[in-house]
Amino acid sequence: MSIVAIFLAEVILNKSALPSVFKKNIQHLFLAGCFLLFLLQVIALLYTKDMQGGWSNVRIKTGMLITPLTICVSPYITAKTRKKLLSHYCLVLILATFYCLFAAIAHYMKSHDSSLFFYHSLVKPLNQHAVYFSVLVMVGLIFLLESVTEGDPPFPRSLHISLTVYLSIFLLLLSSKLVILFYLAYLLSWFIRFLQNNRMKKRVAVVFLTFSIIVVILVFSVRNPISNRFYEIIEGDIKIVTQDSFKKSDYFNGLQFRLLQWKFVSEILTENKRWLIGVSPGDAQSILDEKYLSKNMYSGEPGRDGRGYLIYNTHNQFLQTVLQNGIIGLVVLLLICVSLLKMASQNRSRHASFIILLLLVWLFTEAAFETQYGIMIFTFFPLFIFTSKAGFITVTK
Repeated sequence: MSIVAIFLAEVILNKSALPSVFKKNIQHLFLAGCFLLFLLQVIALLYTKDMQGGWSNVRIKTGMLITPLTICVSPYITAKTRKKLLSHYCLVLILATFYCLFAAIAHYMKSHDSSLFFYHSLVKPLNQHAVYFSVLVMVGLIFLLESVTEGDPPFPRSLHISLTVYLSIFLLLLSSKLVILFYLAYLLSWFIRFLQNNRMKKRVAVVFLTFSIIVVILVFSVRNPISNRFYEIIEGDIKIVTQDSFKKSDYFNGLQFRLLQWKFVSEILTENKRWLIGVSPGDAQSILDEKYLSKNMYSGEPGRDGRGYLIYNTHNQFLQTVLQNGIIGLVVLLLICVSLLKMASQNRSRHASFIILLLLVWLFTEAAFETQYGIMIFTFFPLFIFTSKAGFITVTK
C-alpha cells in the first residue's frame, strides 16, 4: 500500500513520468516481462482448483508491477541520491546486524548455545530469512567496495574499512553457501581490478588479500557451523535422488533436496499433462505436498510442531514458474532475466552488473517470487541503480 501511494504521488506530481517509462529503453523490456508474468497469474485463476490460493498469489505478485513502475517513474533517483540512499542503507544494515548480535549474546548468556550466532537463528530477532538477509548484506558490500574503486567512498576511510570488514564477517555468520561463494568470487575480481587501477596501493591490497585468504582457510579448514554447511553438501550421497521412495527418517541436504525438485516437477507436469500452462499457482503447493507424501518423505509427527517437508516450495524460481505457469511462464521469466542482462550491459557499471548477477544466481536456489519480500529485492535494486546511472526520467516544471 505504501509503494502504491508513492507511485500515485509521483504520477500526480510529474504527469509526464508515466508515458516516458514506455519510451524505447531497456526498462520497457523489463516492465513488459513483469507485466506478462503478473498477467499469467491472473489467467491461471481460470483453471485453478484453489481459488483462494490463486487470489493470494495474485496479491503477492502485484509487486511485480507496482515496485518497478514506482522506481521507473520517480524523477528523484539520480547518482547523487543513489549514493546518499545507499549510504543510509548501509547504516541501517549496521544497526540491524548490531541488534541481532546483541540479542544473540543475551540469549547465549542464558543457554550457552553457539548456534544462536549463525544462519536463521542469528536474524531471528528481526524475523528475517538468513539467505534473503545475506542478499541485502551483499548489496551493501558491493556498494562499499565499488565506491572505493570509483574513488568516491561515502564514509571516512577508517570507518569505510571498518564497515566493510564488519559486514563481511556478518555475511559469513549468516552462512548462506551461495552468497558466500559469490562474495569470494566477487572479492577476487575486485582485488584484480583494484590492483590494475591503483598501482601505488598494491602493497596494501596484497596484504589485505593475503589476510582474506588466511581467514577463509581458517574458517573452512576447521569444522564449525559455517564450514559444516559446505561439508554437508560434499558428504551427502547424490544417489539418494534416484530412489522412488524414501524413509521418514531420510534427511536431504540443500543440494539433494533441490535435485529432487527437478525430478518432482517433471513428474507432476507429465502426470497432469500441464507442461504448457502449469498446474496453476493456487494448486502448485498442494500438488507438490502430495508428491512429498507419495514418496514417504517426512511430514511431521502428530502432536508436535512442524510439518516436515510439507509446504516447502521448489527453492528454485525457474522450477517454481514452470510448475505454476508451465513453459509459457518460463519463457516470460527468461525474458525478464535477459532484460536484466541487457540492463547490466548497457549500464556498464560493475555495481549494477554484480547485483544483477547475484540476483539471477539467487533465482536458482530460492523461489524468490513467492513472497513480496523476495519480489521487492529482485525488482527494486537493479532498477534503482540502473535508473540513477542512466538518468532517463526528468522532472517536468
